[in-house]
Amino acid sequence: MRSLVISFITKDSYTKLREFGLISLEDVLNSTLQVPYKTIILVDDSSDATREVFKKWCEMNGKELVITESKLYGGFNKPTRAIARQTAINLFLENFSEEFLMFVDDDVILKDGWWNWVEENKVLEDEKVGEVWGINWDSTPERELLLKFFRIDLKNYLIRKFHERGGTHDTIYRRKALEGVVIPPELHMYEDAYLHKWVAEHGWKSAINPVGVLHYHPTSYWTTDLKREKEKLRIAIQAALNYGIIEYEIMKPLVELNKQSSFRKIVAYLSLIRPILGFFPMALVSIKVAGFQRGLKEALIRQYLKLWVRYTVLRGLSNKL
Repeated sequence: MRSLVISFITKDSYTKLREFGLISLEDVLNSTLQVPYKTIILVDDSSDATREVFKKWCEMNGKELVITESKLYGGFNKPTRAIARQTAINLFLENFSEEFLMFVDDDVILKDGWWNWVEENKVLEDEKVGEVWGINWDSTPERELLLKFFRIDLKNYLIRKFHERGGTHDTIYRRKALEGVVIPPELHMYEDAYLHKWVAEHGWKSAINPVGVLHYHPTSYWTTDLKREKEKLRIAIQAALNYGIIEYEIMKPLVELNKQSSFRKIVAYLSLIRPILGFFPMALVSIKVAGFQRGLKEALIRQYLKLWVRYTVLRGLSNKL
């Protein structure tokens, strides 16, 4: 049996899940009991009862619990997801002898059979595997319904997104694959993408566990907050420019912008037409899935964001964001 430690990075998880109302923190923890571990590393920056829930659950289930706050570095004066993730990695490498560290998100349920799949397929026995990721299946059907209209298979889509930007919903990392990594502290998003990129660039293989998790998103899959979505896209552009993390196809011209000829740039600008032409089919799909009012609003926001990000990328404005 391969030895591992589980880690959670949390900030007010108890409150967030209570407000969301579908699962509890105890439900998340209970789903990990199929995994053979004895210790949880909890990196917690909460102001609510999250730590107390972990303490009580670990006492009831015979698990050791190591609690710490994020250890700041890189001149930052407040925690980010990158700092919390790095804190867990450092604590694991410096204080534990187990061969594997497993991250579990605070809003996922490991599906029954997650660990059985690992054992049956002997993925951890393959010394070339540095990372094992379980598919993050949505707990609601909206995204799958939307993709079906475009004849896109949800499983293939989720795996492709993992290869583009990684994910730590339910991911095991080999100790040797983590050695030397320092996640840029500003990555409050894409710290998981940086970690995945590190593992891949250092020659390790990734294994995909199809059993995966049910991901209970704390916000709806549908886009509702335009300001928030634009900020996420700004961060995506910066990640593409600074770290070569390419989540969206349109980010590639940004990375190669200075290498493009004038003719290629002109051709690239023609891509601005695509979101405009794509509004009507997107509206029809969104209305069928979500109803007229919600669907029409969703289509408008989605196509506007596609237009905005294309224009921003092609103008090379990311250094001013």
